Amino acid sequence: MNEKQQQAILLMAEGKMCQEVAEALGVTPKTISTWRADPDFKAALNQHLHNIQEAHSEILRNLQGLALKTIEDCLNDPELPVKDKLAAAFKTIEIGKTTIAQPGSTDAYEIKAQENHNLKVNRLLAGV
Repeated sequence: MNEKQQQAILLMAEGKMCQEVAEALGVTPKTISTWRADPDFKAALNQHLHNIQEAHSEILRNLQGLALKTIEDCLNDPELPVKDKLAAAFKTIEIGKTTIAQPGSTDAYEIKAQENHNLKVNRLLAGV
């Protein structure tokens, strides 16, 4: 990866659109699209997204005990209105059901193989 590609990965991981990334780096949107189609670039972007997700997960794991204690205190507080206790209870249930989408593969070879497989399947489905 060259420096602009590495910067593009950081910007994309922040949620920037292709046009925004292109403008920020002084390249064309076509260049960004070309990079995004490259399995090595995809793998590097996915690795960066994995790293971000792991860091965020660690922060959340470290906060869980405190959060649960706070909710427990709210639920046990006789002066807290029932509506607030219910809100805390429902939020706890909601958070417990949440799943986080995983970024794609960090292996460029695997990405390329999957793309080739998808292309073959699409051709078969199209009758080509």
